[in-house]
Amino acid sequence: MKKRYIFGTIVLLIVVFFFVSILCGLDKKDEEAANSALPRIGQRVWTYNMNKHEWRAYNKSMDEDDSKDEIILQVQAPEGNGGYSVYNLITGNAQVPKEPVWIGEASEEFLIGKNLYSYFPKEFEFYEVIFNGVMFVPRKLSEKEVGDILKDYRIIKVSDLKKGNYSINFSKNNSHFVVLNDIGENFYKYYIVPNDSKKLEIQKFSNQFILKDKVDIRLQRLEGCSKAYPCYDIKVK
Repeated sequence: MKKRYIFGTIVLLIVVFFFVSILCGLDKKDEEAANSALPRIGQRVWTYNMNKHEWRAYNKSMDEDDSKDEIILQVQAPEGNGGYSVYNLITGNAQVPKEPVWIGEASEEFLIGKNLYSYFPKEFEFYEVIFNGVMFVPRKLSEKEVGDILKDYRIIKVSDLKKGNYSINFSKNNSHFVVLNDIGENFYKYYIVPNDSKKLEIQKFSNQFILKDKVDIRLQRLEGCSKAYPCYDIKVK
């Protein structure tokens, strides 16, 4: 009887170890996939044509290094503790200083058509990266411009959340939302909870979500609610 108990315990431990190994393997694959999607330091990612005023993804097959009209942005290691997204300038035009291009804190750049945009996750804001003839600078997008580039998403403004009692009627046909910061510096380092794949799922950007069921949503900082940084609630009915 004792031998059978010991044998059963060993079998159980082996099964548990097997499933834990599978789960750890899946988590590692997910992490590797997420990391592979992020730009790597030294990677050339964006190309800007000064004559056409157009952005495009970097294409190695085109000899842009030899062109006087092409400017290439290359991922650079962040400088200092600010965590800003920084790019090197690679260009054949001597009039454009080869100074680092600073975009935003942990910003995420993305291409739509021939324009380069940037999402600032710490502020829930969107910008367009523009060239002013000498350097690249981010220009904050208006609510209308955000709506134009995120056509499938309904905008929820933080100024409306501040009024309280904000609610949404649940609909599977109208389930995509984006929270837009329109109050400035008073809204900083917030995130959306819950991130529950059964009821609400955060999308590519941290201020985008898709509703899958009725749920109570909260925007808060990591340390929770406070007088200086209150929480904002959204009720999905």
